[in-house]
Amino acid sequence: MLRRVYYDSKRIEKVETALNSPFGRVKLKINEYNIDIGIVLDKPLKYCYAVYIDGIFKDKWLLEDCEIRRRFCQKHTKSLLNAKGKQKLKRERKEIREQVIKNTTYEWYEPYFSSFRTLKAHFIKNNNSIELV
Repeated sequence: MLRRVYYDSKRIEKVETALNSPFGRVKLKINEYNIDIGIVLDKPLKYCYAVYIDGIFKDKWLLEDCEIRRRFCQKHTKSLLNAKGKQKLKRERKEIREQVIKNTTYEWYEPYFSSFRTLKAHFIKNNNSIELV
């Protein structure tokens, strides 16, 4: 089944230009949610895009598996093994290797995106309609 996402590419370009300035802010209507996207300081001289739902962001959305987390937060995964540990695993049987890799990786979600391209792709993939307010 082909899912169609409704958004206007010219308006998306307007959103990107509005967010190019430091501490820029844009309001969007995505499905039934009012979304604010703002530029915030991540590190000295490094900015990122922060997502707020109805002007706020609650910690429980990051901790619980909910619709808001899937739609508006970026998923990160990390392995506890370094390159040397992964190299040693190549000698093990496939079942053991898969089990160790599964148990040594963890994931977390953040309402921050490092680039506009990843933010746009995530929103288009996980939502049906995107409108500029």
